[in-house]
Amino acid sequence: MTPEKIELLQEELCGLQQAAEHLGYSLERCLCLIDKEDWSSEQLERLESLTSRFARLADLLIQRIFRLIDDLELTGAGSILDRLYRAEKRGWANATDLIKIRELRNLIAHEYAADKMPDIFTTVATLTPLLLATGHWFSSIIDASI
Repeated sequence: MTPEKIELLQEELCGLQQAAEHLGYSLERCLCLIDKEDWSSEQLERLESLTSRFARLADLLIQRIFRLIDDLELTGAGSILDRLYRAEKRGWANATDLIKIRELRNLIAHEYAADKMPDIFTTVATLTPLLLATGHWFSSIIDASI
């Protein structure tokens, strides 16, 4: 492992920790809004912030952290599914949960139909604790390395 890659991993892990804190904050602010069917502009903005933060944390974890660790371990790139199954093999999370998180992230990034947003908000609220738990596991690496 090169010192540059280890330093990059530490920087990415710090970013992951900060993104997880922001997502946790958004989830707390939005839990009372999830079951509503009609939102004010302010409430909708809070819910959209929640989904955006969910997608950002999912990307940081799957696209940056998992990929960087694969690179550090000299593991072949493979597909995103390969990366998710390797994460499960390493004991970081359940691959089925990671696949659901990734699919929801893709839906958030590409969904423009307003009628689907209530379902997206509900699913984000359901999967956020799983995503945060995985992110929390990695934040313990930060604490141990500092």
